Amino acid sequence: MERPNRLARTSFKRELPRINRTPFTVRPRPLVTRLPARSLPKAPTIARTVRTIPRPIHTPVVLELPAQPLATHEDAYLDYSRTLTAEGGVLLVYKDLDLRLRHTIWRLGAWSASTGAAWAIIAHSQIHSRWIAGLALLSAAVINWLIVRKPVEVLRSIEIRPDCMILEGCDVFWLRKMEGGWPEFAPDEDGNEVLAGIYGTRWIEFLTVRRFYDNDRMIEVLEAHLKEAMTRLWEPAIALGTVQMGSGR
Repeated sequence: MERPNRLARTSFKRELPRINRTPFTVRPRPLVTRLPARSLPKAPTIARTVRTIPRPIHTPVVLELPAQPLATHEDAYLDYSRTLTAEGGVLLVYKDLDLRLRHTIWRLGAWSASTGAAWAIIAHSQIHSRWIAGLALLSAAVINWLIVRKPVEVLRSIEIRPDCMILEGCDVFWLRKMEGGWPEFAPDEDGNEVLAGIYGTRWIEFLTVRRFYDNDRMIEVLEAHLKEAMTRLWEPAIALGTVQMGSGR
């Protein structure tokens, strides 16, 4: 078998059509402009100075007590109080005297018993002079009377509710029966104040407030608190119709 001629093979390659190829273009590299390095100023350094503050020396304070004890202030509302009740009322408590007959009888009995005991002691003693014995018995009788003559002091209460007034927790006076006006204070012959008014068709003295000493102003305070309680509780009840004056409700 004959091999093809080498020249013929070369000529065959030359006769092949050329393939369109894009010519390769060598582009120059972009020029990079490098800025020169700029030296920044150094940050200023803050000089820190550490100061040591001396601690204060705490010295104990010693209070010198006065030679005399301090005067204690008594309660401003002596034997008097004003509180609210669970039923929506105002309870006023004040001091009064119990002048009932049984306390007078009790005082006479106590004075008689104590004076009799003193007479028995003097009679069985070795006092021979009747003048001295009589003087001792008279002195014992006077001392005993000064002890038992003091009236009995009690605390009384007035409660104002939206529909009534309650005295001593048991005597109830209804607002609807006070058509002639609310109770008011008026002075009596002894300089005391009497709370009185028309209840139904009768004039009633509900209570008496007494003045115990010259600077005692419990009467004025009680009168102001009682009037304020009536105004705040009774006026809305009448205005809203919960209490009808003169009705049987």
